[in-house]
Amino acid sequence: MKTTPFHSPRGCLSYLVLDSISKEAAIIDPSEEIADEVYLSALVEHDATLCYVIETHTHADHISSASKIARETGARIVRHKSAPSPHKDIAVAGGERLPLGASELEIIATPGHTNESISIYADGAVFTGDTLLIGGTGRTDFQVGSSIALYDSLHTALVSLPDSTIVYPAHDYKGRTASTLGAERASNPRFLLQRDEFIETLDAHHPQKPELFDAAIAANSL
Repeated sequence: MKTTPFHSPRGCLSYLVLDSISKEAAIIDPSEEIADEVYLSALVEHDATLCYVIETHTHADHISSASKIARETGARIVRHKSAPSPHKDIAVAGGERLPLGASELEIIATPGHTNESISIYADGAVFTGDTLLIGGTGRTDFQVGSSIALYDSLHTALVSLPDSTIVYPAHDYKGRTASTLGAERASNPRFLLQRDEFIETLDAHHPQKPELFDAAIAANSL
């Protein structure tokens, strides 16, 4: 399995995941901040057939290009069954395995940042959306977020994955595209908090709403 990251100037991350044998592919968390042609050119470059466009959650800081890319390619849109957008070719809840050539994409329910957040495990890598960031986690103060659920997602839903698992988050503002689960468990300040302290810290964390919050929520819920 080969992963190609796309990093927008504002720190949004999306990924092309390719089964190298079959050339079947998935795109995770595509953003309008990256031109559609960039994603489509990558598919052509790899001679890939796009099977899935997967959203890890309903994004509140950028407008998704999932629908546009799906229309261009015929790929199926994958979202959590509780995602507000009605456009779900495949509605998931966690535990599903989506075939991708000789490989598969395992859907893991990881609520907390939002109630419909998922992570995707594939061949030694996990795409965590805003559940787990490099050196941090997503916030929990809107979109039916829950600090309790986020703690459990980090320490229960992802607990079986080995430390060597590569972590691909949906955002990074320092130019990074990947970490490892072992590195995050050892040094991520949020991972190091005890349960009660984690919940108290996240419950009290109310940063400014994202710049595009209203427009992004409205557009991404269509």
